[in-house]
Amino acid sequence: MTFGKRLKQARQEKHMTQNEVAGALGVDFTTISKYENNRSQPDNEILRELASIYEVSLDWLLTGINKEQPTPEPNRFVRRGVEEVLTEAEADHLQDSLEMYRLLQEKRKKEKNAERRKT
Repeated sequence: MTFGKRLKQARQEKHMTQNEVAGALGVDFTTISKYENNRSQPDNEILRELASIYEVSLDWLLTGINKEQPTPEPNRFVRRGVEEVLTEAEADHLQDSLEMYRLLQEKRKKEKNAERRKT
């Protein structure tokens, strides 16, 4: 299931409309639609607010996996051949940061392509 589908499912389970969620977040309902259709990604603050409104974990929103489900092995981070075992909080933070970095890179790529088309 995609991130957008999880958002939509969580909203529907709360019996909320896109307009209601948008009002709670202070954004336009089209923004919620874009999130649910995987056309845009919320920033970390909005993501945390969505998890709170829907009463779901950030883990579930981002991955579809609940923290309660056992992980087969510990979280590991490897860089330049050096491996570290991470706490859940550290892994969650790195995952949030990586997601935002990737979204920013994709946005910059789209903006660059749009600029090229103009010229």
